[in-house]
Amino acid sequence: MHRSLIVKPGLLLIILTIDLIGYSPVQANIIQTIPQNQKQLKPQQLQQPAQQSSQQLWEQFRQQQDVVRLQQQQRIEQFRIENQLRQQPFTQPNSSQLREQQRREMDVFRLQQKYRQPQ
Repeated sequence: MHRSLIVKPGLLLIILTIDLIGYSPVQANIIQTIPQNQKQLKPQQLQQPAQQSSQQLWEQFRQQQDVVRLQQQQRIEQFRIENQLRQQPFTQPNSSQLREQQRREMDVFRLQQKYRQPQ
């Protein structure tokens, strides 16, 4: 019997504490702000469909789809090019090929110098 007298006030204190936390000024402010924000959103949502015709909505949808398709095509093209590059064997030119390339470059350089100089 003595324990029940201690438990009852303790439970009452816990219930009151929880109740006060639920109605604290911060909580009350949030509860008041949410309905006000919802009231502000509803007129905007009602105005938008009235302002945009179905034709405009369809055009916006088509434009978005075109953008998505272009992005997909770009990704596919980039993937195709990267795939081609991966499949090409990487070969380093041997020394004879390098000499031949240098000889051609020197020939071109000599011809350019020859035609640049006045005769």
